[in-house]
Amino acid sequence: MPSPTKENFHIDGPLSDIAIAYKQEEFVADRIFPLVTVEKQSDKYFIWTKGFWMRNAVERRAPGDEYPEGRMQVSNDEYYCDLYHLGYGIPDEDVKNQDAAIELEITGSEWLAQQFALNREIKLASDIFTTGKWETDVVGGTGFVVWSDYDNSDPIKDINTGKQTIQKSTGKRANTLLIGQEVFDILTEHPLLLEKFKYTGEGILDVEQVRRALKVDTLIVGEAVYESSMEGAASATRGYIWGKNGLLLHVPPRPGLRVAAAGYTFTWNIDGSGYTVAISSTRQDWRDRDLLKGKHAFDHKITGTDLGYFFSAAVT
Repeated sequence: MPSPTKENFHIDGPLSDIAIAYKQEEFVADRIFPLVTVEKQSDKYFIWTKGFWMRNAVERRAPGDEYPEGRMQVSNDEYYCDLYHLGYGIPDEDVKNQDAAIELEITGSEWLAQQFALNREIKLASDIFTTGKWETDVVGGTGFVVWSDYDNSDPIKDINTGKQTIQKSTGKRANTLLIGQEVFDILTEHPLLLEKFKYTGEGILDVEQVRRALKVDTLIVGEAVYESSMEGAASATRGYIWGKNGLLLHVPPRPGLRVAAAGYTFTWNIDGSGYTVAISSTRQDWRDRDLLKGKHAFDHKITGTDLGYFFSAAVT
């Protein structure tokens, strides 16, 4: 890629309070798996065997009986926090030539922060929002009627089936539904959901109404988009990160000992910033520039495959 020239940072007579950037604010990765801050890049955690918590081991007592004794089993699994990093160089010449609206250091810091958020979003979607990750996968068209088929589908019933499947398997209630933007747009006009609000005069539903109609505590809509084409490609290829899928989950309010969760995000506290990214500036005199840089390390770890229910290709 050709290096920027001074003309990129200076325009004759620009507006000093306006600069345009395609920033996204709609990232949702941080809302799905509770964060667990760890001091080591990799380690193990314990798993209490599910069946011992769900079987009834209590016996009827007769006078003088010895107490029956129960037992539990524990296993372990491990996490590994991959390290991610990125920098942005600011040559002295560009600083001297920039107009007020450019704000190279501020804009560069914002770009780095968004890059890390975008990376987390893409990584989590690839880790959890596809088939083969959860104990139950159902595919639109075979496992259920796609929700864009307004005449024949019943998303309320399908979500209830998912909730019951998780609860019967784990004793935990699914409380969170993650769907892509394209799925949400279909649900906002689904006749069965609109029927729930027929006396409100609404012709299209908002996030809160869809949440209430589907009877979930939390509805998360994945709106973020990304460009998959390489820099310099003849044409840009952009699309939604979360696609046309849905994922029903049990998400606890916070992590803790003996707290079941569909997944946790383990974040290695490598430099004190944890999951957030601290952007720092380093002077590189040998290159006559400043370098903005950031890094963090994390692992999106599915800790309960039976606490998720995946709807693949939920709409067409």
